[in-house]
Amino acid sequence: MTSGFIKTIFSRLIRLCCVTFKKKSVTLKEKIRILISSFEILNKEEVEIIVEKTIVGKFKKGTLLLKEGQIPTKCYMVVEGCVREYLIKDGEEKSTAFFMEGDTFTPHSQDSKPSKHYWECVEDCILTISDSSFEEKIRAALPRLDAVFQKIAIEKINKAKEEWSQFITSSPEERYLNLLETKPVLLNRIPQHQIASYLGMKPQSLSRIRKRLLSNKS
Repeated sequence: MTSGFIKTIFSRLIRLCCVTFKKKSVTLKEKIRILISSFEILNKEEVEIIVEKTIVGKFKKGTLLLKEGQIPTKCYMVVEGCVREYLIKDGEEKSTAFFMEGDTFTPHSQDSKPSKHYWECVEDCILTISDSSFEEKIRAALPRLDAVFQKIAIEKINKAKEEWSQFITSSPEERYLNLLETKPVLLNRIPQHQIASYLGMKPQSLSRIRKRLLSNKS
């Protein structure tokens, strides 16, 4: 089981409870407990094992979790905030992904190769943190879950392939409309030039698309 699979399970759980967290004042440990408890294959003892072993970190806006050239050793899941993944090509930043509440992000390679990407907190963030040591502890404590995590990992890979296929076959306007449908909150949290970069266009092109769509509605 490659590093980061365990954190993938938290992604699904957080999406089930994110509205609850906004309405209730609960501690971070209680949030994690609620998330894990909602996954029905775990008994109470197993829930507590994961809760107690989960590591959480708080990061200020602008923090770089990973830089180009560094060898990534950690995987993260967003509890609160937003993280941008980008690379630098021809002197320009190219946004490749945004991770919000419930999203997990892991190294692109599991072979200890230097990263080509940066991970930047674009908001103040609370993240769960996992590494090979964390994974070994969970596997030792809960060996029966190995197959479950493998299945989730395969589903995540297939979803990523599907999203990439859709991206490369879509027009710039279709990409924007898809983002508007699937991640509308992102448009209110990220600067337009970073959104444009993520969609593979210049800010001016994105501005024209938005104006045209607004004009068509009126």
